[in-house]
Amino acid sequence: MSSVVDSLPYRLKSIFITVVGGQDDQLLESLRTQKEPTLQQRIAVERILSNEFSRNLGPDYEPTPRGRDIDNVLGAFLLRWPIEVDRDT
Repeated sequence: MSSVVDSLPYRLKSIFITVVGGQDDQLLESLRTQKEPTLQQRIAVERILSNEFSRNLGPDYEPTPRGRDIDNVLGAFLLRWPIEVDRDT
């Protein structure tokens, strides 16, 4: 079984581990043992990565190199595990 973390592209995995683990170690450990994240975990990862991306914008509001890396991690994560909300409820 490949875990959520192991399923990420190799070059993005360390960034994911650093950012998510730095904010919520318990969440990261869960994602190391699960094949798919729950909806709540997807939302938590999106929030953590989005907040970190916002902290990595330059004075011109363009992302720094680290901000671009975080954006790439977020994109890869959400492409693989989109946040799907039932709009009928």
